[in-house]
Amino acid sequence: MNNFTARKNPYIIGRPIHEPEKFFGRETLFQFIEDSLNADTKIILLHAQRRIGISSVLQQIPHKVVQDKFVFVLFDLQGHSESSLSDVLFNLAEEIASQLELDSDIVTPSYDEQLKNNPDIFYQDFLPKVYQELGDKNLVLLLDEFDIISSDDGILNQGNNFFRYLQSLLNKQKKLFIIPVVGRSKDDLENLLDLFNRPPYQEVGFLDELSARQLITKPAQGMLEYQEDAIKAILELSSGHPYFTQAICFNLFLQAKIAEKWIVTRSDVEGIIDKTIESATGGLAWFWDGLSISEQVVFSAVAETQQIAIEQKQSFPEDPLTLLQKYGVIPTEDLLKAAKKLIVDGFIDDTKRRVNIELVRRWLIELHPLQKTIWKLEELKKKAINRIEQEVTKLDKNGKKQDTIDCYEEILKLNPNHFSTLPALAQRYLEIGNFNKALELYQRDYQLDAIRNKEGLLLALENYGNDLISQREFAKARTQFEEALKIEPDRVSAKYKLREIEAEISQQQQLDRKAEISQQQLENLSEHAPKTSISQQVLLGAIAVGTIALLVGGIGIYQSFTSCSGDQQKVYASCVSNPTITSIPNNIQSNISRGDRAFFFTIPNTSRDQGIEAFKEGNYPQAVELFQKAVKYNRNDPEVLIYYNNTKAREKGNPLTLAVVVPVDNPQYIAQEMLRGVAQAQNQFNINKGFSGQLLEVAIANDANNPEQAKQIAQQLVNDESVLGVIGHNTSDATQAALYIYKRADIPVISPTSGSNALEGNVFFRTVPSNAASSEKLAKYAINSGLKKVVIFYNPKSEYSNSLMEEFKSNFKGQIIRQIDLTDPTLNIKQELKDSASQQVQAVMLFPDAEHISTALEITKVNANYNLGLKLLGGSTLYNQKTLQDSRNAVEGLVITVPWFSKARQAKNFSKAAQQLWGGSVSWRTATSYDATQAILKAIKVSFPNPSRETILQKLPQVNLSPRETSGDLLQFQNRERQSQPILVKVEKGQFRILQ
Repeated sequence: MNNFTARKNPYIIGRPIHEPEKFFGRETLFQFIEDSLNADTKIILLHAQRRIGISSVLQQIPHKVVQDKFVFVLFDLQGHSESSLSDVLFNLAEEIASQLELDSDIVTPSYDEQLKNNPDIFYQDFLPKVYQELGDKNLVLLLDEFDIISSDDGILNQGNNFFRYLQSLLNKQKKLFIIPVVGRSKDDLENLLDLFNRPPYQEVGFLDELSARQLITKPAQGMLEYQEDAIKAILELSSGHPYFTQAICFNLFLQAKIAEKWIVTRSDVEGIIDKTIESATGGLAWFWDGLSISEQVVFSAVAETQQIAIEQKQSFPEDPLTLLQKYGVIPTEDLLKAAKKLIVDGFIDDTKRRVNIELVRRWLIELHPLQKTIWKLEELKKKAINRIEQEVTKLDKNGKKQDTIDCYEEILKLNPNHFSTLPALAQRYLEIGNFNKALELYQRDYQLDAIRNKEGLLLALENYGNDLISQREFAKARTQFEEALKIEPDRVSAKYKLREIEAEISQQQQLDRKAEISQQQLENLSEHAPKTSISQQVLLGAIAVGTIALLVGGIGIYQSFTSCSGDQQKVYASCVSNPTITSIPNNIQSNISRGDRAFFFTIPNTSRDQGIEAFKEGNYPQAVELFQKAVKYNRNDPEVLIYYNNTKAREKGNPLTLAVVVPVDNPQYIAQEMLRGVAQAQNQFNINKGFSGQLLEVAIANDANNPEQAKQIAQQLVNDESVLGVIGHNTSDATQAALYIYKRADIPVISPTSGSNALEGNVFFRTVPSNAASSEKLAKYAINSGLKKVVIFYNPKSEYSNSLMEEFKSNFKGQIIRQIDLTDPTLNIKQELKDSASQQVQAVMLFPDAEHISTALEITKVNANYNLGLKLLGGSTLYNQKTLQDSRNAVEGLVITVPWFSKARQAKNFSKAAQQLWGGSVSWRTATSYDATQAILKAIKVSFPNPSRETILQKLPQVNLSPRETSGDLLQFQNRERQSQPILVKVEKGQFRILQ
């Protein structure tokens, strides 16, 4: 059958079927329409899901219905949802004239204006002319996508009362008939049905089996031969849905041409499912996009229960709402209604356990997995919850824990499935010692995502257990640690605590036995001793007590002076094995990862989670495949790209290792911006096969912008001899805290974001301009702009913020009226700004650290709301989308310094490459982090064949990277400082623009 390879694919997807010979089935429907028209039925409503082939049905009505008495005109209402009534009528008139080939002067351009003045001329003037041309025949309007001009709210009022106008036409025009297609469920159409006095109504559903078989076999008859089992497989996938039947067959024909194999088997059908899903994206998306969030969640749950039943060979899937509860979802009224509506609308069967179309179910499993979809529930009641969350931020700052708890509880009343509230509220309950409530919330969080949220539950169990130990409630404490071991059987810290508890219980039992023996001896002495005076009895009792004390004390003294073996230590006077440091959950190792944990838990990615498990097992080939899928699933997430490259490096063997320290959770967006730069450089390096066969591995470390945690991270990285250098930290405070440790170890560290002038030393480099350079730039701009009086808002406790303020003071030639502490709990922004305006202050300098950006933005809003007219200048922490989105017009005119700007001429090449990689624009932190990685890689390269911390440290000062090797600027170090100038940008029309 080689001659068939040149034949055109006979299956049609993506357009209506115009050719009668290519249309199969629907005979009963066409007969219903013909009978209804002959019975003088003025309106016939057709209801159908989209992509069911209804447009093809309308195209075929003129061919399938006897035309002796009727002429058909097809008019597509799609695109007219916002049109005026006159526009709809004018377009309808044009279409009637065109399809019936009427005289061109019947619809003139001026007719549009006439209709605007008087819509009734459509039936008073236009339609009579049409009837005259038709003679004895009647006009039938086939209205495709009828419901597209409406919405769920006020359906009869849409299109400027187009529905009511149609109804009035039918009452006045004997020769006019209407067949509209309504893509809504029957429940949604009650108003329409009432308006048209309950007209005949026909649902256009799936094809019957005979018609579906014809659709499969007849278009390719003589070319493709379908085995019976292949036909059954197609029907199992499509359930007779014409669009999906055509899509499957289209891809089978395509595959047959490529393979030159013209007999189709069941295995051929199974083999093209993924390709079919890809090619039928438009039709499949409709099954999703038109659903409410609750319906989407239930739809995914039904697909998931089916998948579980298939994998576990169960004959009947479980209730999807039961599965949702296992995931920690509360079955709200919305979810219960959603399940019922999915049945009514034909998406799932009457049992509520199966998706009606198997191909759709597989698509849901692939693109809308339940674990990802349930997070959409967070979007419900979003506006109200956002307001409460703002209140929580204020209460948190003022230390009002109970009020904060009350607010979080209010959020869960509004939306019981606001999942990000669960760990936050659980943590607050943990802080006030309400362990039962904390554990309840952590348990639910764990159900939501066992991999991501396991650690929170384990820590809560251990905290509760420790509290019970302090109260000597050892039996209850034991239960908590046993629960922890059920979740993580190898958790050393829990095993350690259980041994401690057992030692305590054993000791207590010994004491109880000794006391019991002593009491028995005392009773024996009392029975056999002669009667004594009261004073003798007292003396005897004292002796007995002393005996007990000696016994008890003897045990303690013996145990205290007995030494433990080398791998044990004393805990409550008992010898127990030492725990390994890396296994204790509170230790800093849990904040360092090369691919064995996900830091960005709130980003769902099943492939990433599976890749992490494979990585931990050392199954690098599988991990590479899974992380590659994770990257495709979310190319904007730098963590998965780093893990993908790390696994490739491990698979290759003997990787070069760098560490990057970022604030994963404080705030997350900064960490991701930094990681994108490092990931881009690593990816580029590894694609180019690294150096001498060695690829780059990057260890991600989380210091949370916390100086104490930064020290611990630094010590761990220093102790790991595989780490050749460090990129980070983010804030100057964190970098300053860690720098002493790096200096002692002579390990090179390059910060892409820390600008404080206090940071110095032979191991410290940076790819960001110092605060001295940024402040000087701002000061010069202020002077040149004629600003003579300013106030400064800053954080005196922040190394970055304080340094920026001091440098500005030394460079500004005008008068600084006040320096205002952003952290002051009594800060009255409104009063401060009004006082400043009354003192003829011209500008406000905003130098917030990362923690106080929101406060700085509040200052801009107060300035705008009270029309104070103060100019705004600031530091680079304000360069982010939050500034533009939160403050909007309030930051118009704001001028800030940034180390790098994507729209600068020299940055365009890097910006374009970054946008292609990440699917969006990138920040200056991404650029400077990329440059930092490039610099250290250059030093490694010139240190070959034996790169070490020492040689890299020697080579870094000599690094000279051209603009094409960086984010756009030449990279050289002088006294370990990058020789580049910051850029001034200004907010204009809601966008950052370079200031010329």
